[in-house]
Amino acid sequence: MVFQHSSTRSRTAAAAVLALAAGLLAACSPTSSTPSGDDSGGASAGPIAPATVNVAVLPTANMAPLYLGQQQGYFSDENITLNITTVGGGADEIAGLQAGSFDFIAVGYVPLFAAAAQGLPVALFLANDAGGSTKDDDWQVVVAGKDSSIQGPQDLAGKTIGVNALNGVAQATTLASLEDEGVDTSGIKFVEVPFPQVPAAVDNGTIDAGFATEPFVTQTLDNGGRVVDNPSLTLGTHFPNGAWATSSDIAKNKADVLAAFTRAMTKSLDYAQANGQAVRDIIPTYTSIKADLAAKIRLPYFTSELDRTALQKLADLSVKYGAVASPVDLDALIVGQ
Repeated sequence: MVFQHSSTRSRTAAAAVLALAAGLLAACSPTSSTPSGDDSGGASAGPIAPATVNVAVLPTANMAPLYLGQQQGYFSDENITLNITTVGGGADEIAGLQAGSFDFIAVGYVPLFAAAAQGLPVALFLANDAGGSTKDDDWQVVVAGKDSSIQGPQDLAGKTIGVNALNGVAQATTLASLEDEGVDTSGIKFVEVPFPQVPAAVDNGTIDAGFATEPFVTQTLDNGGRVVDNPSLTLGTHFPNGAWATSSDIAKNKADVLAAFTRAMTKSLDYAQANGQAVRDIIPTYTSIKADLAAKIRLPYFTSELDRTALQKLADLSVKYGAVASPVDLDALIVGQ
């Protein structure tokens, strides 16, 4: 069996499809059904017919397990051929999934929650990565520049903080973290600053602090800056960050392929978590991160486990701080577990 998509796609064609998908997103009915939690649970663990699947990813370090799994042969062992497309963000991934351009997407939980809240037929089936367990290995943090007077969370009151997207997960988790730490957040201003621009923005004082992910955390530290808050860690050890999702159609009608992909991806995540050097070695092959920087960045924590308690907390925070329009039913969203 081969999914009905071309195995090659130019960036121009992908952009056209995503533009079309954006229109489809607007037309989706808010009453579209989502799959139940055990739709794919009965899929056979045996071999499947050869399948080419189209996968959307971001050009980030936390995508390393997919490439390592491909390298290790975990997907070919399942008769799966990967057609990987790199896109700019979660909105592009969700749009492409709805348009049928992608079969599986590696996406942040909050864009996925937002899609589910809109009634889009999406399904969550596997975790991918989470935050750190200590301040030294936390890889998504709030940073300040070397000349800043900001030393810790309390100093962020009344300040301007850069986030990659307004009213998104970075803003929501930062506000939740600061409130948990007793910081008055009423005077904090958030402005949009893409991750790659954070090191320069905090260094030159354009913003007082910025929410950064790797490799931009390490770049800021190399510039003499510092970490001033750990939002993910404040909310919980290994707090959820990214996951794998599909459409409800694939979850219901291609359960064997979903199960095979899940098995291969689970092996890939386990391998990545156990082989940090392999992660560092492969990052420069699919990102713009150079080998010398990849050698010292803080690595994501890779896990296939969907932590229901932490996910519910994240879903509730996403609604509280305006990142998601309405509560999300995790039982309806999650399949196969």
